[in-house]
Amino acid sequence: MTIREIRLVSHTHTDFGFTDYPDTVFRHHNRIIDRAIEVCEAEAGRDDAAQFRWTSEVAAITENWLRTASSRQIDRFLALHQQGKMGVGGMLVHWTPLVSPANAARSMRAIDRLRREYGLTVDVAWQCDVNGLGWHWVDLLLDMGMKGMVLAPNPHRGMPFETQQRMFNWQAPSGRTLPALHGWHYSVGAWGFFLGDDDMNKTQAAIDRMLANLKARGGYEHETILCQVTNPAAIDNGFPTNISAFVERWNAEGRQPFLRLSTLDQAFDGLLADPTMERAPTWTGDWTDYWADGVGSTAFETALARETERHLPALDLIAALREKGEHSLLDKAMTALQFYDEHTWGAFCSVIVPDSPFSRSHLSWKTGRAFESFALTQEVLADEARDLARERTGVAVENDIPIRRGTTGKMPVEEQSYWVLNPTSKPMRLRWPVTWDYGGAAPQTILHAYLSDEYHQDMKVDQSGFASSETHLLSADLPPFGEAIIKPTAASPQGAGGAGWIETAQTRLEIDPRDGSIARLVRRSDGRDWLAGSEGLGRLVYEDLVDPSRGRASIFGETGEWQYDWSRLETIAWPDTAPKFNRRTAPDVVVGQGRQTMFGPEIDVDLAWPHGDKARITYRLAPDTDRVDMRVSVDKIAVVDPESMHLLFHVPGTDPQFEVDVGDQAIAVDSEQIPESSRAWVTLQKYAAVATKQSALVVASPDVPLVQPGGIHTDRATRPDLSQPALAFWLFNNHWDVNFAAAQTAQKLTFRFALQLSDRHDPAAARLLAEQASMRPIIVRAYDAAPRAATPLLTLSDPALDMRIQPSDKPGRFMITLINPEDREIMTTLSIAGKTIKSLQRVNPVGLPMGDDIGDGASLSLQPRSTKRLTVLLD
Repeated sequence: MTIREIRLVSHTHTDFGFTDYPDTVFRHHNRIIDRAIEVCEAEAGRDDAAQFRWTSEVAAITENWLRTASSRQIDRFLALHQQGKMGVGGMLVHWTPLVSPANAARSMRAIDRLRREYGLTVDVAWQCDVNGLGWHWVDLLLDMGMKGMVLAPNPHRGMPFETQQRMFNWQAPSGRTLPALHGWHYSVGAWGFFLGDDDMNKTQAAIDRMLANLKARGGYEHETILCQVTNPAAIDNGFPTNISAFVERWNAEGRQPFLRLSTLDQAFDGLLADPTMERAPTWTGDWTDYWADGVGSTAFETALARETERHLPALDLIAALREKGEHSLLDKAMTALQFYDEHTWGAFCSVIVPDSPFSRSHLSWKTGRAFESFALTQEVLADEARDLARERTGVAVENDIPIRRGTTGKMPVEEQSYWVLNPTSKPMRLRWPVTWDYGGAAPQTILHAYLSDEYHQDMKVDQSGFASSETHLLSADLPPFGEAIIKPTAASPQGAGGAGWIETAQTRLEIDPRDGSIARLVRRSDGRDWLAGSEGLGRLVYEDLVDPSRGRASIFGETGEWQYDWSRLETIAWPDTAPKFNRRTAPDVVVGQGRQTMFGPEIDVDLAWPHGDKARITYRLAPDTDRVDMRVSVDKIAVVDPESMHLLFHVPGTDPQFEVDVGDQAIAVDSEQIPESSRAWVTLQKYAAVATKQSALVVASPDVPLVQPGGIHTDRATRPDLSQPALAFWLFNNHWDVNFAAAQTAQKLTFRFALQLSDRHDPAAARLLAEQASMRPIIVRAYDAAPRAATPLLTLSDPALDMRIQPSDKPGRFMITLINPEDREIMTTLSIAGKTIKSLQRVNPVGLPMGDDIGDGASLSLQPRSTKRLTVLLD
């Protein structure tokens, strides 16, 4: 292998924050692009390889510049683009794995606008700094017509540098492949090759050394290589570094390799044209990101963002049913949510000087995106759901009849009717509190039903009045996408309880007084104890450093003799020996008395640690199933030294197999992850599971995205032990040394989990539990509406498929996304209540046709683990 040409891609890495306040970053990047235009034009007379070229890294920045630039500037930009001097990266932002598949597809609208409104070529997806990308992205990018994907991982607490620079074909769950480059970090051009220092011998020595290392390592078989070039003084959010004269002189002297300035698209075309590309391997699986652990540093806001994320499919469904498009506020809400899901989490000095106004402003902006998206989504959902309820019932709905605050309405809440909708493609068993009739009182822009702790902890905002019914519940079995009009039914307390135990007809649960976990979980039909031989379910474990003075950097190597050198990135790696951690359950445990509730028996466990943290775990048994619900509430104190809290679940048995839902598909940990993926922790969307020959456990986790298969791996991130049949959910942490909060703010943190044990793992049952535990019913008070039995609005003949509904901008049609999570081909038929389907047409994520109509009617097939997006045309 001899590298004959280096394709140099000039850009600046885009952090929304880190170097400057995030709102300022937008305006700063406007000036950066203006400067790039000037440099491109000034260097146009040089040899072609030395003519300056620039790539605007993310679509959010490109779009903002185009919205605010003068017509003359836009003409200059477009002219350079046509000349191959100005490129555009094909992702909205650099993502964390928090982003849901529905929101990921939504983000592609920005790419479509750049193509359609400005005629830009946007063909290569680009992710810098992050160390992986969710598997569901591959089919999404292929459907958007992307020709490839470039990842520039950061080895700082991420992927080791020695694994970088590999070309491969990334195989999607559907089996299709996308050419991908696991490239060097974006700092290599400026800090590794010293481009911009104008010292050819220094650059030559650095290139020779790094290419020799690459050759000795093996794994890169191509004659062309891509290197990103940023500003040596400011690799993040920095102005262009003009190296045109340097490149022209280098090539004129006959130095090797040949240097060629390229846009991202041109560089990737050069890689694809390399004849050795035929030998590129095919890798299949999720590209799991190490850096995702940082989302646990703002645990409350992350939980809130995940709640918001799950409302997007419901809002899209309502818009489709109303055939009135979508509310303009939804765009604003989802934009805010996307910037929470983006990878930047504060200022470069967030840990060094956490109390600086500079640091605090960054963190406030970031966490504010979670609060903004949550509040706006609630407003849109309340408005749109109430409008749809009026249309479906023909009567006045909640807030239509004003009631003086604190007084009762026209009838008791137990006698009112309620329009309910299941916004998911799975059946939903509705058991929900009957909340007070707010009658237009504050808060007006939240559905009455969501002003309940059953929706989210502490959502009952008026504790002194406005009581929920103590005698009735809203109960219904809703089919997929099913609606009904129901009245509350009388309910009595369920189950039984005593000192340290609760039980139903199905299950008995007993608490371990030593640590507050579940010690016994007995199936009453045959007496089987699911936990016999295990270490129990639900152990809260607090973790900190044995020697806190070693600090955060010791956790991943930057301490003592091991100092990072960004000019020699091979020095940046996880340490062979991590610092020692203390891990301890709470020494102060108080187990409560089991009690009956209308939702099933409950029991509380109160925990306390010497450093000041307190927690309460509430266990609940569902009265009619074998599901166990947990609510963990942590009264957190601010701790600046590195700390974590984990919730551990063990099952009996050996040779465990782990499965994690990473978005529309569940992966088998290890076997369905591409090389260099994080196996220590995985970011889930809805659930994780562990199975042995003796039993299987599924844990739905609506609020906590980080799970560690096999137990806690913070001291062995690159060498996790997957031999233990355990799942460790990472509730919060502050391990990171920059770019995240220095400490969890002193506050109450709440987390929900749903557990189900079985004799063997059933992926379909796991998906059902996760959907039912994560997704919320739509409930609107409809006063005098006549009760109506539950009926499906849309039906798929094969219930194994998952489906999301989106509105169309044309009347008489809507879009659907069909996901086949099974390893078999599925034939299905779609039917719609009261409607006839004329045809189905394959479309891309933004609704543009991808081919001819599938045909008349509504029958189609889905290949194993494939995703199809279709426009449904109604007759």
